[in-house]
Amino acid sequence: MKQWSFKYENLRQLEAFASDNRLDERATLLIQITSGILDIPRLRTIHEELRRVFPTALITGMGSALQMDGGEFFEDETVLTFTRFDKSRISEWSLSFDRTEGFEPERLADILASQVEEDTKGILLYTNTVTSDIEGLIIACQKRIEIPIFGGLATSFDPDNPSPYVVSTGKIYDEDAIVAIFMSGKDLLLRPDCLQAWESIGKEFTVTRAEGRKLCEVDGQSIMDVYSKYFGPLTKERLLYLSLAHPFLRHSKEFGEVSRVLLEYDGTCGVYTGAFKEGEKVQIGFGNYKSMIDCTKTNPEIFAQTPTEVFWGFVCISYTRGYADLLKKSMEPYLRNLPSIFFVVTFGEFGYVDGRNSFLNNTIVRIHLSEDPEARFVVDPIDVKLDEKDRLLETLSTLVTSSSREIIELNRYLEEEVRKRTKELADLNASLAKRIEQEVRKNREKDKMLYHQSKLAAMGEMISNIAHQWRQPLNIIALVMQDLAIKSKMGLLSPEMILLAEKKINETLKYLSDTIDDFRSFAAMGEEPAKPGRFEVGRAVRDAMRLVSVVLEDVDIRLQLDLPERECAVTGRANDFKQVLLNLVYNAIDVLKDKAVKNPTIRIGIRCDKEVIVYVQDNGGGIEEGLIDKIFEPYFTTKYQARGTGLGLYMSKMIVEKRLGGEIVARNRLDGACFEIKLPLAAY
Repeated sequence: MKQWSFKYENLRQLEAFASDNRLDERATLLIQITSGILDIPRLRTIHEELRRVFPTALITGMGSALQMDGGEFFEDETVLTFTRFDKSRISEWSLSFDRTEGFEPERLADILASQVEEDTKGILLYTNTVTSDIEGLIIACQKRIEIPIFGGLATSFDPDNPSPYVVSTGKIYDEDAIVAIFMSGKDLLLRPDCLQAWESIGKEFTVTRAEGRKLCEVDGQSIMDVYSKYFGPLTKERLLYLSLAHPFLRHSKEFGEVSRVLLEYDGTCGVYTGAFKEGEKVQIGFGNYKSMIDCTKTNPEIFAQTPTEVFWGFVCISYTRGYADLLKKSMEPYLRNLPSIFFVVTFGEFGYVDGRNSFLNNTIVRIHLSEDPEARFVVDPIDVKLDEKDRLLETLSTLVTSSSREIIELNRYLEEEVRKRTKELADLNASLAKRIEQEVRKNREKDKMLYHQSKLAAMGEMISNIAHQWRQPLNIIALVMQDLAIKSKMGLLSPEMILLAEKKINETLKYLSDTIDDFRSFAAMGEEPAKPGRFEVGRAVRDAMRLVSVVLEDVDIRLQLDLPERECAVTGRANDFKQVLLNLVYNAIDVLKDKAVKNPTIRIGIRCDKEVIVYVQDNGGGIEEGLIDKIFEPYFTTKYQARGTGLGLYMSKMIVEKRLGGEIVARNRLDGACFEIKLPLAAY
């Protein structure tokens, strides 16, 4: 196995090169083209000359922003690398596709896997399809192909044509295409490795708007705004340039920490070499100068242990943005002992890392090839000669890296502390909310209990009233029956007398029945407070007063009703209103009795305008000024303990405010106290 490099000038020199190196038709030959030329007709001419001079060779390659020959870098040349396989086989597969037809990673991975033979050791893969899901293809290959895949995406420095073409034996593809070279043979030894020198700096951004490989916003800011914040005002061209040297780094579950290079920017969103997911963290990356230098120090040991006759390098285009001189210096020891190194610049490298195929960026993927297990490539200990600029960059890299790590660790610590405190606050709020809910429930139960307690007290008084109210009607019925019995014994009972007695008894029974109906109506639960009905206030006043009429007569208290002819309707339960009204009337009765007022009078009236005002007024002298502000407080009473609980007026206030949506107030008039119940009119 052997390798040569040749910078193409013309056909005559190419033929002389082939003759001098005895590259005859019998050799298994792979020719790789790396070119900065974007003139496709000229490239096709070179391609045709290669096929004519080397008719049995396989030809592949791609556009490369830099080309290397003899340790020198070029931008607009074409370099040919010839690799001769003495004991191995190589085969080719290629495919072009229309962007509008869609890219099917799973299907393409199946096709690649079907080309793998039992002794296939690796796959060289080139593509120029920057608009397709190459990352998805490599992920699909992880499930199907265990051998290394290496190569990358074509590059150029032209922002309008960043990935121009790939090359197969039969054609140069300037349309989207994939070319694969399968390398097989029991004697073929292939070892991949990867050098990573890009590190994240600064704050972590959260991807807030992305769709696959299209990234639009991080932390709610556009890509242009984020880069402008750190690098000053930017044009589109400057943004594309900077994103190569300072790409976004993200953690991928398939590939680990990888960077993604910006390929296109439309002023709003950017198309990258790999996908992003909304919610994930990304950081701006930079090339750690010291890490690049340190990577080269491990090379002598690696090469001493690895069979190597041929050496290939796939280098991310980011190395061309400020690090090309260092890259060239680090390659000098190889060139002293190895006549040819294959070198190509990519927009994304395919590498084999930790036993799985990966899609990388900002790395150097290296491939060691040999057909002799004893072959070794001797690399002298590397002492990269650094000038003052290099040493300054090395120092700054160390400083930036250590500072960024400290900032990131501090940010993560603060974020964790914020997360903990937020959780503690959330737990506390949840606990408080639960406790408040429990207290509200308790208060509701308490109010409900007090309401029923107050109502039961009112019902107790009314039962006493009913017993008193029934005494006279029952006496009337007894007298009628006694009169009928006497007249019957005396033979004086006539049909007319019986009819008259029946009428009198029926009238009395109806009075008793009406009394029971009034009580039953008051005692009934009625509608739920959450679903109130409507009632007429005047009718409710009359119904309530029938329940206390006998009591008023017994204590010789005059009742004056001032009710309007037109009824006023309000929203709520009539029984709630009756309970409040009866509480006020019973309180007035107690005051008038205790003070032995002459000509005791209770006035009940209704005023109906923008709202309904029901007033209950007595002539009992009024409420003491020092107590009038306390009468609605729970358990406050001016009565003897045996006669009052202090709940009547409190519950009246609760019912009016919470169940009827109104207001109750007390004030003193000239000759007594006046309570006003203000209720909103019901909507029609």
